[in-house]
Amino acid sequence: MVLKSISDRDLSKDEMLLLLNESSISVAVEEQDCIVTANSIFFELTGSDPDESCLKLSSIYTPESYTRVERNKTLILETLQKSQTVRNENKTLQVNIKAGHKKIRCTLDLVFLSDEPKPRWGHKLINCERLQLHDSQVQKMEKLKDSLLNLSQSLLKIKDIRNFYDLVLEAAGNIITHGSFCTILRLDETKDNFVPVASRGYSWETMKQYKLPVKESFSWRKLGHLLDRTIIFDDVETLFKPDEDEVVLDGKKLRASIQTPIIVDGEFYGILTMDSTETNAFTDADFNIIEYLRSQIQIALENQLLYNQIQHKASHDELTDVVSRGAFQEQVIKFLSTKHHYESCCIVMMDLNDLKVVNDIWGHSAGDEYLLRFVTIMKQHMRGSDVLARLGGDEFAICFYSSQSAQFIERLKEIQDYLVDNPLAFGGRKVSCWFSYGIAHCPEDGETYDILINTADERMYELKSEMKSKKLKNDLHDYRQ
Repeated sequence: MVLKSISDRDLSKDEMLLLLNESSISVAVEEQDCIVTANSIFFELTGSDPDESCLKLSSIYTPESYTRVERNKTLILETLQKSQTVRNENKTLQVNIKAGHKKIRCTLDLVFLSDEPKPRWGHKLINCERLQLHDSQVQKMEKLKDSLLNLSQSLLKIKDIRNFYDLVLEAAGNIITHGSFCTILRLDETKDNFVPVASRGYSWETMKQYKLPVKESFSWRKLGHLLDRTIIFDDVETLFKPDEDEVVLDGKKLRASIQTPIIVDGEFYGILTMDSTETNAFTDADFNIIEYLRSQIQIALENQLLYNQIQHKASHDELTDVVSRGAFQEQVIKFLSTKHHYESCCIVMMDLNDLKVVNDIWGHSAGDEYLLRFVTIMKQHMRGSDVLARLGGDEFAICFYSSQSAQFIERLKEIQDYLVDNPLAFGGRKVSCWFSYGIAHCPEDGETYDILINTADERMYELKSEMKSKKLKNDLHDYRQ
């Protein structure tokens, strides 16, 4: 068996999170004492041959370290079988790597990946000698890793990325002590400027007004494009022309900076930057630490993005991407239970007529087009605070908050007329997305969800009966039952 590069194989999500190909961290996957895949840094660290048919774990670690690794693997498995939390001292340990005739001290993160078909383990090694960290700094790094990991996982519950940003910057400032000023900048909506989302060392009152044009950033001046790798700027003044002003931010004259890009789901998000008022302030060790921090930010943001996608999918109708029945009910009940006496709202129930006929005659793809046409036009006439929901089938509802809702209700007839005058074409027939609606006002008609929704529903069916007794909007009489 020839070892493959990590990029040459499909990985599970857990493996992808583990096997980040960071420049400071070597990672490998082991199965039954044999390394089955690893990144290039792992082969550099261990001096191993990536073309070797079987790279034994026992050939990588010194005998003492190998024994410790095997013992901790057993402890982790026993803990997981009992459905207990793995202790940090069992999954993170100090080991020695055999690199020729030299021993290299490393910090190992031991991660259990899967047990099917055979137990698989992730080995994530940080070269302590390369980082040039003494024991107290190693302890800080381990404490940093645990705190960032714990907060990253809790983001799935708290949904607040700002707390994570603040912790990252605090940790960065504590470890890289000569980097007095830390900032996370993201691209704004125009993609032309960087704006701060978190800062340490600078006054936030100053920073929240700050906007840095992308083409005036250090990385653009040096590279001519967005930052694509971690860079240390030993003397930022060399990036500027003689007639340009010195770099002063919040009253601090910047002399050096270290910056790393933040990439989320394959897209450039922004940069993590540390600045100093002294030239040549940053070392290779700082380079490795900021890259580690970068990776944690990326994982946290991608986790939050995934969480938001899952939450959105759970609370929205799959076809129309409007709020689902359960989420609509939850939002309205929350408003009604917390609103002040002077706040008002109204519920509009709507029934999209002839959807069943369209489905029966031309199929569900035509019915989907019919639904999407209706939803698109409704959204164009709504405010951002209004909530449109699909309750199921051809039934929709809108909740309008505040007295401004009356302005939209007056336009319902205009929307109805627009849909009638701009029909869809199915099988040579022109079919309009006409609808019936009923309205209930809070507090006039009631102050509970059930009363409001039932009142609106009753009024909708009254209007539906009136409309059917008059001229039908669509020439589908021969198809209706």
